[in-house]
Amino acid sequence: MAHDHLPASPLKHPIRVEAIRPRGSEVVVRAEAEQLPAIAVQLGLVSVEALEGRYTLTRNGERVKLDGRIAARLHQACVVTLEPFPVQLDVPVQLDFAPEEDIAAFARRNDRDDAEIDIEVLLNEEDPPEPIVEGVIDLGSVTLEFLALALDPYPRKPGVSFESSAGDTGTESPFAALAKLKRGD
Repeated sequence: MAHDHLPASPLKHPIRVEAIRPRGSEVVVRAEAEQLPAIAVQLGLVSVEALEGRYTLTRNGERVKLDGRIAARLHQACVVTLEPFPVQLDVPVQLDFAPEEDIAAFARRNDRDDAEIDIEVLLNEEDPPEPIVEGVIDLGSVTLEFLALALDPYPRKPGVSFESSAGDTGTESPFAALAKLKRGD
């Protein structure tokens, strides 16, 4: 199964919609050891030790509901001290998927009043459904997307406050310091 035309994601787990059982298919997406460094780079993390998504997918015609959790163990760099510190995440995930062309059709029909009922049925969830592209859902990129959303954008090592080290930060940006860390200066 070559998916060369898809944008390169360090974690791929394509699943065909027709393979999903109406009563629910259990799917586990686990990052292999050799994928973890690339995932860390993509998400801007010091390291990722473990990443696993456990999902139940249920299908109703072409629409798919996903329900599950993502568990991750990783290291982020503290924005104050720049030291790596361990983070454990347990993220609940709920998503709806619909074929790409359906979403476009619903958007177009939104302009016509006679379709109001359909629109409400489709969009009564907070978010419109995610597109299913060519009958495939990539649970790998779903996993990475939700992990990215769950990360603290300003990670702080437990017990560190900005005041404590504000005097000695100098003018260097955290990114410059992070680059040094990566180079091992």
